[in-house]
Amino acid sequence: MTSRQIVAKQTVNIELKLMMLVSIILRTFNEEKHINTLLLEIFKQKCRFPFEVILVDSGSTDATLEIVSRYDVKILHISPEEFSFGRSLNLGIKNAAGKYCVFTSAHCYPTGPHWLEDLVTPFEASDVGLVYGRQTGNHLTKYSEMQIFKKWFPAHDINDSDLAFCNNANAAIRKSLWDIHPFDEMLTGLEDLDWAKFVKEKKYKIIYRTDAAVFHIHEETCKQIFNRYHREALAFKQIYPKENFSLIDFLRFFTMNVGGDYIHAVYDRVFLKNFFWIPTFRFLQFYATYKGNQFRTPISKSMQQRLYYPTRPKFLIRQQPIVADTPTDSTPVVQNCEVIDISRPLTPQIPVWPGSNTFKHEVLHRHESDCFHESEISMNLHTGTHYDFPLHAIKGGKPQGHFLLSRYIGKTIVLEYRDPGHIPASFLKNSVNLNHYKNVLIKTSNSKRQSTDSFNKDFIALEKEAATWLADQNINLIGVDGPSVKIFHEKENTTHEVLLNNDTLVLEGLDLSRVSPGVYTLIALPLSIPDGEGAPTRAVLIKGTIK
Repeated sequence: MTSRQIVAKQTVNIELKLMMLVSIILRTFNEEKHINTLLLEIFKQKCRFPFEVILVDSGSTDATLEIVSRYDVKILHISPEEFSFGRSLNLGIKNAAGKYCVFTSAHCYPTGPHWLEDLVTPFEASDVGLVYGRQTGNHLTKYSEMQIFKKWFPAHDINDSDLAFCNNANAAIRKSLWDIHPFDEMLTGLEDLDWAKFVKEKKYKIIYRTDAAVFHIHEETCKQIFNRYHREALAFKQIYPKENFSLIDFLRFFTMNVGGDYIHAVYDRVFLKNFFWIPTFRFLQFYATYKGNQFRTPISKSMQQRLYYPTRPKFLIRQQPIVADTPTDSTPVVQNCEVIDISRPLTPQIPVWPGSNTFKHEVLHRHESDCFHESEISMNLHTGTHYDFPLHAIKGGKPQGHFLLSRYIGKTIVLEYRDPGHIPASFLKNSVNLNHYKNVLIKTSNSKRQSTDSFNKDFIALEKEAATWLADQNINLIGVDGPSVKIFHEKENTTHEVLLNNDTLVLEGLDLSRVSPGVYTLIALPLSIPDGEGAPTRAVLIKGTIK
């Protein structure tokens, strides 16, 4: 960092710093060749506001980290086995202090000293959610990719893009929107398109600035080019499942683009130089797109490794722990995951709804008097962490046996509600797009209470309008960390009725104290009580990959 920037940081007004601090988040993996140039250009930026630089490294084995250590940079680490583009970005943003977060890759670097200010200035308008800047290549860039840059990143500004498009190699976001909707960590690419789609749905503007430009250098082998477009096609299919790219599309786009590139190459007088690489690049691009679009089965961990690290030496790949003695094809294997128990322990001290029988655990035989130890329990089905089924609140409603097991497992978003009152519909409307998430858990101050505390009648629950809004969205599951979704002092049972009439699964009594807001995989299996109106449940959230 230059002395001029150090002085600027020391003299900046505290209020301005809180309002305008920008976090620059870089992503690296063996970027020794470019990282020094990138950091030099970043710390030469001329800005009216201070900025911090955060680097998320996914297992560099060259001199990248040694070079970075010479600069004023906060370094975060994510293992190659845990890596996804969304997960690395979320890690960086989670550790960022800035109101706005700027993203760039380590094989990019700014074209001038005003790049950062040009990229961030549009956020002065409160309706701007995302800004992305121009990208261009240099003498190392494949000619066909240079044509792609020209098409995607034109030479004129776009003040309110109609398209849900950006590219995280050179982009900036409003962090308050990320608090509502983190990047999807399960996508194999195009997490930026998915997030841009969210921004448009929330009615914020997407801005493109041609002056906020970077050189984006891809020095890829044929295999790496194929893998890049393949993983993006896999992600695109998840984001837009109804879109299709057929064999006819592959042939049509390949022919059109090769012809167009050849014409431009003749005009630019570089035809002979690029005669071989133009059809090679375009074939890899569109054949990988076709293959990715046709892929129908879940993406395995080994496939992720090939997509993200196609040339990584085998001896550098850490062996995965296996949770199973002899797993078969049908046995789930949890690998490099954080598994968080969100269940309340069942003990005689656990609070129960006033008037309900307490949990009892009685020992029948002890080792001292017999050759074995045996005990039994008795409990209300709505004790601790449990489900409510329609039969609980609706005459003639469905018991547990009518619901498929698959409904208790799936992608889930955890929201955090920090206000002291009950949860209003406005909080949900402003927090989450339920086109992306059908399972919602809400963390409140209820989670701070221990499983042995006395029953608190003033626990935070859902307002009736919030329950109605959730039912209108046709969500699969709503989970709360209080003993009920219903406000204790309400005489009517409208909250339960509106949710359970819609066959929404109601999961109550969670402990979310160790859970940060974000996207997880939920596994919350009730005890099998087919005729039950409720069921005790062991619930866990998984941050990572299940194969």
